Amino acid sequence: MSGGKAVVRQLTIACGKARLFCLRRCLKVSLVVLLAFSAGPGALSVAARQGTSILPQRPQQETALIEQINFEGNRRIRGDVLRARIFSRAGDVYNPAAIDRDYHALWNTQYFDDVFVTVEDSTDKPNSKIITFHVLERPTIRRIEYKGNKSVSESDILDRFKEAKLALTQDSQFDATKIKKAEVLLIELLAEHGRQFATVKATYQKIAATNAVILTFNIEEGAKVQVGKITFTGNHAFSSRRLIRAMKKSRPYGFDAKFFAMNVMAKTFDKEKLDDDLEVGLRGLYQDNGYFEVNVDYEDPPGLQTVDTFHKGIMKGPIPIVNSSHGKATNIPIRITEGDLFHMGKINIVNADVEKSLQLKHDFLVNAFPLKKGDVLNVDRIRKAIEQYTKLYGQFGFMDFTATPNFDIDRANKVVNVTLRFSEEKPYYIHRINITGNTTTRDKVIRRELLLDEGDLYNNRNWEVSILRLNQLGFFDQLKPETAANVVRNVKAGTVDLNLKVKEKQKQSITFTGGVSGIAGSFLSLAYQTNNFLGLGETLTLSTQFGTVQRDFRITFSEPYLFDKQIATGVTLFSSRYNFDQARQESLLIGQQISLSPAVAENYNNNSKGVSIFASHAIKRWSHFGQTRFAIAYGYTDTSIQAFSPAATLLFTAIQFQSVAGPSALNGIHQSSITSTLSYNSVDNPINPHKGKSLFYSLAVEGGPLGGNTKAITNSFSATYFRPTFHNRNTLAFRFIGKFATSYGGQELPPFERTFAGGEDTLRTFDIQTVSPIAFIPVASTQTLIYTDPTKLGPGGTPLQQSAVFPIKNYTIAFPGGDTMGILNAEYRIPIYTDKVSFSFFTDIGSVGALRRDQLNLNAAGLASLAATFPTSPNPSRLQLAPGSNFIPRASAGMELIVQLPIVQAPFRLYWGYDYLRYNRQLVAPVGDFTITDEQRTLFSN
Repeated sequence: MSGGKAVVRQLTIACGKARLFCLRRCLKVSLVVLLAFSAGPGALSVAARQGTSILPQRPQQETALIEQINFEGNRRIRGDVLRARIFSRAGDVYNPAAIDRDYHALWNTQYFDDVFVTVEDSTDKPNSKIITFHVLERPTIRRIEYKGNKSVSESDILDRFKEAKLALTQDSQFDATKIKKAEVLLIELLAEHGRQFATVKATYQKIAATNAVILTFNIEEGAKVQVGKITFTGNHAFSSRRLIRAMKKSRPYGFDAKFFAMNVMAKTFDKEKLDDDLEVGLRGLYQDNGYFEVNVDYEDPPGLQTVDTFHKGIMKGPIPIVNSSHGKATNIPIRITEGDLFHMGKINIVNADVEKSLQLKHDFLVNAFPLKKGDVLNVDRIRKAIEQYTKLYGQFGFMDFTATPNFDIDRANKVVNVTLRFSEEKPYYIHRINITGNTTTRDKVIRRELLLDEGDLYNNRNWEVSILRLNQLGFFDQLKPETAANVVRNVKAGTVDLNLKVKEKQKQSITFTGGVSGIAGSFLSLAYQTNNFLGLGETLTLSTQFGTVQRDFRITFSEPYLFDKQIATGVTLFSSRYNFDQARQESLLIGQQISLSPAVAENYNNNSKGVSIFASHAIKRWSHFGQTRFAIAYGYTDTSIQAFSPAATLLFTAIQFQSVAGPSALNGIHQSSITSTLSYNSVDNPINPHKGKSLFYSLAVEGGPLGGNTKAITNSFSATYFRPTFHNRNTLAFRFIGKFATSYGGQELPPFERTFAGGEDTLRTFDIQTVSPIAFIPVASTQTLIYTDPTKLGPGGTPLQQSAVFPIKNYTIAFPGGDTMGILNAEYRIPIYTDKVSFSFFTDIGSVGALRRDQLNLNAAGLASLAATFPTSPNPSRLQLAPGSNFIPRASAGMELIVQLPIVQAPFRLYWGYDYLRYNRQLVAPVGDFTITDEQRTLFSN
């Protein structure tokens, strides 16, 4: 019988039938040995030669069958599961070899700590066997505990287990091998966090009345080891400070500029990161500056030394830097053998297959190499040149292209001749493009965004732009060019299959948002949107917003491909109201309620409703690196303005704009306009951009042959640029906005089309609509003077009091806005938690001014009235601007925290800044005037 090892191993713990079976087998073996020795050596030899047995021969019996197969000892694992693991079945012919195979099959499941088999004769049927597999199940891990871990969290530990593909979780089986591997992984993880002296010991505790245990990892972290002193010997080309700055993973935290350095805190010592700093940081620095044969190694002796340290702080406690603390640090002595300074010699590009010539022209490839003969050798530029060659060949279908550099060192002339061996392989054509994961979006919606088609020569640049275009649709989760498709090559046929896999976002969404904004005030918003209507790419949006400052209702439908052509069309119906209250805006800005004089503060409503129809077409010639579109739109808007403060009333009624037809200049403003735009966009993500750029220009013409009662021309331009920095983690962003608006036909610009700046979308930290030229509006009023008239006496001979009314001309302050604006925003964004939370440093600078002063002409009727009332006072025909307020630069700088709220689908922005350029002058209004009649002059002279 098989399974003897398991039987012998269980002699001390088996019972009943198992013990009798094992003893019977041992007696049988002893009997064989006894008979062999009693027969003598000769008998053994003869038996061996004749092939006979020395045991007594039994009469031949019939073949035994397996009557039944039983399992004993299994509690958690059902017998049906175990029966499915073995090969023998009831009714099969009994075969010890087959039973041995079943034993190994059960043992290899790793479900059990022990397995052994017993075979018994059936009491009911002759020549029948009853097979019983006795198993001892491994205990189940009911709970896993980690004690003593302070430097790493439990989530960090689980992530490390996941990376190592270690399946050690709750409800898994107790496996000593996996537990030992977990101890090793924990020690490695702790070492990465500076705990090189950490120890980990796993213990377990059995849970009574169950076959389960509680697994505990007892962690003693020991002292944290930090990077100590970094010293260099043999460095002449670079200072020690410059070398430490190149060790990005081991250098101290702090500020390190070219002429100034301040170390704040040492980093945690990690040997792997240190080795990477020596190779990539130090050796790379030297090789990028011509020292091709530099050697960087640890100074031995003394080598790496871990010493005890004591930091004397201000007080005792757990706070780093401030408190005193004991610890350990590893001093790092580095020896550098710089060698000679090498220059670039000859560059030669050849085919790796000497029997073939290059597919591209040799001279073109050589001219594209960034280093010229005599330049200081730079290995990094050679590495980037190889990357550019790879991309270049990839545009012609050479997907397997590789370039291998060979360096021929001429030490006598101190030059390095470089030979690039191109292994071009064969160009690949696209055989099939398969799309999966699009359960709603139709294939044609995706394929029309791809710049590659079946049968085309593969082009990696077109593939990257295609993925960018798919991301800009907003229908799918973020795609990356290197992982978006599974590329299957057919080397023999020279073709490739692109299996594109997408994951659709939710097609329909209902969003409810609310909050407080500098522009919108307190607001609530409800929107319904279908991003991919009927799977054809159309978008239908219904949105409404109610707030203290803005109210807006819109219905928009857009078709990205009209008649399956690259013509995007759409229509928008809207109704909006904008309530500007300068006193309220100031209260929000400073955080407390304030009051402003109605004579100075502007307070008005701007109500608009209308329709807009647009169409755009992609320009393929300019779309190799992004989307370039030309668009044209027609819009009709009906606007009315209602002023609530004297300052707003004066501003809107004093300027010439009120000469439009109609009983009221501020009601019945009809705008009919055509707007043409040209845009380019290569930004990778519309919500959290990381790289790319966008350009936008629009020209809007309203009035004239288009109808309406306004005549204006508006030019707008914007440019945005995003650049990844710091290992592609952070983002440097710039934006420029320019605008110029003017009227024609003898009319003035409508007040709501004049330009203002200030607020979160232009100049942060400046209040809404406060960046504007400052004007003085002449105001005619009357002043009543009470005086005593000695010529008129009362009943008692007392002089009577009389009153006289005098016309007075004063000036009030207003913010009329400008016709020209230029804004530059710069921002450095640092992600804190994925793309949901980020922190930014920003600076904004810009200016708004009135380039055409004739756009601020005063109303002719009002001006004539002023001239008649004050004939001796100067009465300019246009608004007078405060000195230095026109086109004065304003600038601010600060910090901003942005949190993308997942539920309301809107960013929470909190920023603090300082206005380092502002209008900081004392406003002095022009000298006023008053009018006195000859009778009043005679009266007062007496």
